Amino acid sequence: MPKTPEQNRQIKDERKAMILQTALRLFAVRGYDSIVVDDIARAAGCSRGLFYHYFKNKEEVFIALIQLAEDRARVENHRDIDLHAQPAIEVIKSIVEQMLEEIFKSDDSPYFLYMFINMHLQKTLPLPAKEIHSKGHEKPFFRLFAELVARGQKEGDVAGGDPREFAIIYFSIIKGLCYTRLSMAEALPIKPSSDIIMNLFSRKGKYQ
Repeated sequence: MPKTPEQNRQIKDERKAMILQTALRLFAVRGYDSIVVDDIARAAGCSRGLFYHYFKNKEEVFIALIQLAEDRARVENHRDIDLHAQPAIEVIKSIVEQMLEEIFKSDDSPYFLYMFINMHLQKTLPLPAKEIHSKGHEKPFFRLFAELVARGQKEGDVAGGDPREFAIIYFSIIKGLCYTRLSMAEALPIKPSSDIIMNLFSRKGKYQ
């Protein structure tokens, strides 16, 4: 019995979604630079011809993933943290908690996060990532976190030290936790308390 137009459309949507999900995981774990179309097609269980039926190249897949991430954020009603509405230490805690929540979700959120974490390491990213690099904003997270640490030190809540070093340490912790989460996908690791991370930055006793 021939399939209905609706069934054919559903099959096409499912195939396209599978290619996107596969590419997301490959881009996140192995990096955009090291992936070619054959890798995506092979991992998705489809032929090169079928891949090219949906996408012109891997660049188009990446841009589709960026758009998908933006759509997900709108649906989930993510809101930016107000950096000046409360003491810096509380803003840092909110950022830590938000990151941990993303890392330990049971959907594709950790893969999206890890892909974005590694974006500044890639050399061949298409727009819009390349556009971000060209404007000198490749590492806004480091600058933002360092500024928060510096403000927290002035407010007396954050331990002394080079704010840039704090930013590097925090980035390394988040990246390590994200990688651990992805490498243990079948056995979801326990989400650590945000207080454990905060004790690395706050003055002794603040989160004990």
